[in-house]
Amino acid sequence: MTFAKRTLISLALLGSSCAAASAADLVVLEARGVNLRPGQTIDSAKPLTLKQGQHVTLISPAGITLKLDGPYDKAPAGDQAKGTNVTSALSLLVTQRQARVGEVGTTRGNAPSVLPDPWVLDASRAGTVCLREGTEAVLWRPDSARDTELTVAPADRSWKTEAHWPAGADRIMVQAPAMIRGGATYLVTLNGAQSAMKVENVPPILSNDPMRAAWLAGKGCESQAEALLRNRQ
Repeated sequence: MTFAKRTLISLALLGSSCAAASAADLVVLEARGVNLRPGQTIDSAKPLTLKQGQHVTLISPAGITLKLDGPYDKAPAGDQAKGTNVTSALSLLVTQRQARVGEVGTTRGNAPSVLPDPWVLDASRAGTVCLREGTEAVLWRPDSARDTELTVAPADRSWKTEAHWPAGADRIMVQAPAMIRGGATYLVTLNGAQSAMKVENVPPILSNDPMRAAWLAGKGCESQAEALLRNRQ
């Protein structure tokens, strides 16, 4: 095979791969007023129609978050450059958080802890956490110096599980038959101090870490997104 033919074949393959990349599936993070659901995929090369008042937030394979509002009627592939890179979004969130922590009257205890693993759920503070669909919840605490009595119950208090969290252990798994699942809020009590933990699902359709990080950030699980990207470095 001549060099010219090899070059033409290489360019053809490159062109086909670029076309495939530009037509990649986007994952729905949020949708309002439109017949789409979180975790659903759409073809970025096909027209997406949104009427006035309809909204959808999409995540690309590169971890770009794209927010679209109606009226809108075109293929979203051409608008991905208008999206927000997850790394940039998290940097802005960290800067804003540090500014709030530094304000007069704001205590450092309000700042989330740095997680050792993106998939542990911080049981020490109220807020939103994200759990990979189909996995068991692993609770984590930043201070493991003391024995702790743990109680977990759903918001409707239909069941309750109790466990002794021994000193020196920073993680504990919530054992069956108690189950922590996405889409619900749980009451977590540590030595009598109760906080509400809202759990969001992380669907398996997210195929890489940038997509997962964008999903985590979009669902309010910024600390987990930071841990995920930090562990990739």
